Amino acid sequence: MQLDPATLAVAIGGGLAAGMLAGLFGVGGGIVFVPILVMAFSFSQLSAQATSLAAIVPLAMVGAWRQSASDLVYWRGALIMGCGAAVGVLLGAEVATRLPNHILAQAFGVVLILVGGQMLISSIRALRAKRASAPTVDLHPL
Repeated sequence: MQLDPATLAVAIGGGLAAGMLAGLFGVGGGIVFVPILVMAFSFSQLSAQATSLAAIVPLAMVGAWRQSASDLVYWRGALIMGCGAAVGVLLGAEVATRLPNHILAQAFGVVLILVGGQMLISSIRALRAKRASAPTVDLHPL
């Protein structure tokens, strides 16, 4: 990747967008990093995913530090999940390096669709539950 001013601007903008989304929604930077690296910089899917993993390290550290200042991080749970994730990433990376690029890209897209769909369904259910529990106002008392 050549770091001319335009490329640098896109990379910084993508990092800024990923960081804002991570801080706002707690999403992994990979949701933003991988598509940017593939579409804007012509990375292969595998190279984009590997680069995204490296780019997420500072993002996660700063985000956890900031949220920890508000006493929002459950460190024990984070450590347990992190250990499981460390083993999982080794296994996932091994599988990823063996898959053809187009299959890996399709699988990534399917995961994004499934996660987005699950989040949409969950938010709709929460909204319905909130509406169902809200007190009703009778506009016609007679």
